Amino acid sequence: MALIVKSAIKITKGFDTWQKMVKSQEVRLTRMGIKFLFAGTEKGDPTQLHAMMMFPSMEVLQAFGADEELTEIRRQAGAVIESGVMTPISEDYFTNYPDAFIKH
Repeated sequence: MALIVKSAIKITKGFDTWQKMVKSQEVRLTRMGIKFLFAGTEKGDPTQLHAMMMFPSMEVLQAFGADEELTEIRRQAGAVIESGVMTPISEDYFTNYPDAFIKH
């Protein structure tokens, strides 16, 4: 069963730079089975990024955190790795209620 994770992290180079980094890692993330369900910054604080991600398992979440190369790529894109908080969500949830809203 998939694992939904809420993440929060400080970014120092702006959302556009962070988003480009994520898109540049699409092959790696796809290979790992990781999907972003949502990502955006706080309205009043563009340095505070929040994301909802889906991982195929806890092992993949742990592998994501332990991937030194990916960690350095994220750091170069302005992610303050030490500020990151990953919170697994229980299996009791629903999504896109009542309708999906998507902005790319």
